[in-house]
Amino acid sequence: MEDIVGLLNAASVAGAGSASSRIRVRRGVSALAAVLVVLFSLALPASAHSGEESYVYLSIFDTSIEGRVEFPVTDLGDVLGLDIPQDEAGASTAISASLTAIQQYAEDHLSLGDATTDWNLEFEGFEILEISNGTYALFPFVVDRDFAPSVPREFNISYDGMIESKPERSALLVIETDFGSGTFQNEADALLRFASDQTEQVVDLDDPSLFKGFVAVVGLGVEHIQIGSDHILFVVALLLPAVLIFRLPNGWEPATRFGSSLWRVAKIATSFTIAHTITLTLGGLGIIEIPSSIVEPIIALSIGLAALHNLRPVFFNKEWLVAFGFGLFHGFGFASLLSGLGLDRSNRVISLFGFNLGIELGQIAIILLLFPALFLLRRTRTYLPMMKAGSIALMAIAAGWFVDRTFGLDIGVDRIVTPVLLWPRPLWVAAGITLIASLVYLFERDRDRLIPVEPVASTTDSNREQAKV
Repeated sequence: MEDIVGLLNAASVAGAGSASSRIRVRRGVSALAAVLVVLFSLALPASAHSGEESYVYLSIFDTSIEGRVEFPVTDLGDVLGLDIPQDEAGASTAISASLTAIQQYAEDHLSLGDATTDWNLEFEGFEILEISNGTYALFPFVVDRDFAPSVPREFNISYDGMIESKPERSALLVIETDFGSGTFQNEADALLRFASDQTEQVVDLDDPSLFKGFVAVVGLGVEHIQIGSDHILFVVALLLPAVLIFRLPNGWEPATRFGSSLWRVAKIATSFTIAHTITLTLGGLGIIEIPSSIVEPIIALSIGLAALHNLRPVFFNKEWLVAFGFGLFHGFGFASLLSGLGLDRSNRVISLFGFNLGIELGQIAIILLLFPALFLLRRTRTYLPMMKAGSIALMAIAAGWFVDRTFGLDIGVDRIVTPVLLWPRPLWVAAGITLIASLVYLFERDRDRLIPVEPVASTTDSNREQAKV
């Protein structure tokens, strides 16, 4: 880590051309590469569905239980004597025609209850899920029972769907949501397995833990930044000019030192944090609710305007104002996601805090990944053209998202952007940018072509106010 800091410090000092400095810089490049290689070991989560198993998903709330049964359509067709195609449209048509019979089959082969009573299950509707391992039919249900004051942490479950006709098959029980055990959006980690000789089991959720729930919600916030392409690109748009200072009449110039640039980034991040914390809290508690049809286009617009500001600065050297203004709308976007998790009101406040903390950790991760490379590049002659090109690209993406979210026209922006930003691919992108930035910096420095930096103290009184960071 000292080598990385040494590289950045060397980049902030003009004329760092001694042999010892060069050795330190090269050691810093190697250290950066090593750190990023370690990050690459992170893998994408595996899909839960094998194509040969059925699944029971349960979501445990304060006083209610919801769930769904998922059948492979091939097995479902074999067992019920139905011709169900594998494609989504064909499967949907076939299941719609026999929906009542299929729901009755699911209800007959699944039961939940305590020692004395079987709980009534109410099935409603269906969905189709196409994955690489096959096509599944999903049948949601709710347990028709009020569990006040709370759902029991231990209850019985019996399931033999598909298994009774195909003994070689098995099934998995997955707890998808349970604040008490810190479980949210779980798709892959099964709690129980059902087989032909083991169709009756006991669900034991252990004692509820506020700490586990809080930690899990923090993880959700981090994950949302990982998969939230629009939020990632907004942070990137704000980060691009953070290593520069706008001075009249010359325009953008390299920031003087590492510390001042980092302070500027901290102000931008803090402003964004304060803004989206306000609206995330208001939206998450249901005090102010704005439809996503309004919020989502504005979030797309925020990316474009932040990028435009890089080309035509209005609040120059005060990008924190841009971060704060549009951060308010990003907070409503975060709130809509949190409300979609079905969190109970008793856990809402701590969930808001944990989710917001997770967002901040994800935001800090983006900054830490990109800031070193941007700081190295700021004094090279490639940075301004790169920033302008990047800002134009961000404006194009934002325009596409705005049209999509406002008019419902799919012009293919997500198909281009999402694969690039799908976690953990941003690590590869950041690694490539960092290594290229290091090489470009060394190339420019060795040829004495680095742009000189002008200390803020040397500016005139009128320009000093503009040069504040």
